[in-house]
Amino acid sequence: MMGGQVHLKVSYEDQHGGITVVRVESANQGDRLDSASAPELRGVLSRLADEGRLILVVDLSAIDSVDRSGFAMLGGILRRVHFEGGALVLVGPGKQERGMLARMGLRKVLLVHDTVPGAVEELAASYATADVEERARRRRATANTVLASGGHTYEHLSEDITLVKVAGGGTGGYLDGSNVAPLRKLMADLVTQGRCYLIMDLTDIDFIDSTGVGVFVGGLKRVRAFDGLVVLVVSSEPIRKAFRITGLTKVFPMLETVDRAVETIGREASGAYVRR
Repeated sequence: MMGGQVHLKVSYEDQHGGITVVRVESANQGDRLDSASAPELRGVLSRLADEGRLILVVDLSAIDSVDRSGFAMLGGILRRVHFEGGALVLVGPGKQERGMLARMGLRKVLLVHDTVPGAVEELAASYATADVEERARRRRATANTVLASGGHTYEHLSEDITLVKVAGGGTGGYLDGSNVAPLRKLMADLVTQGRCYLIMDLTDIDFIDSTGVGVFVGGLKRVRAFDGLVVLVVSSEPIRKAFRITGLTKVFPMLETVDRAVETIGREASGAYVRR
């Protein structure tokens, strides 16, 4: 099946095991997956997902390059199919694009294969042990369940939004260079799982230093690659001041309650599904 586009030609073919290979070809020399062409490919991938084709191999080997807009679009599709038990794998991004993925911290999120047969074989083996429905059941089972990681807890409020309750060290509730590593890992792991709308509840934190602030900046860079958002819940004026003096109150929405944070994501991030 074929769909015409402004810059790209897209075709797809169903393989065994419920896998669909989507081939993206260049209609003209120098074509790329960018802000101009990404919406067209998004339309095809969204339609395939609507039809239940949730295990996708996207072959980009015939186009010249992919920019951040292209990767953000693919990340959005990945987020959707992942929650429904599916997967999305890329084939063919060149050295420059792979380097961009690494710099954006996305190499563990958008998986890359050198060949279509290799990607299909690996996905077929993986889904032979647990099918789409089983994976969807497991992933949805974590929704509205409080989980623990590195001393912090988190809860998936919807298929898009995750609430992280940040725990401080010691009796003073501090977040600094001595204890930020588990939180940094948790935020990275959540993005890897396709969780790109994060509410970070800091109401138990009484002190934060520049290293602690930097964890949230790093997390924001990761989710922005997928048009995501990080919202902070802060009740302490010293914590607000720590973000204010670095100019980050203009970057992070900062609310006093979780409910208001959810409302903010629903208002500012049209791609997020809000359920409370």
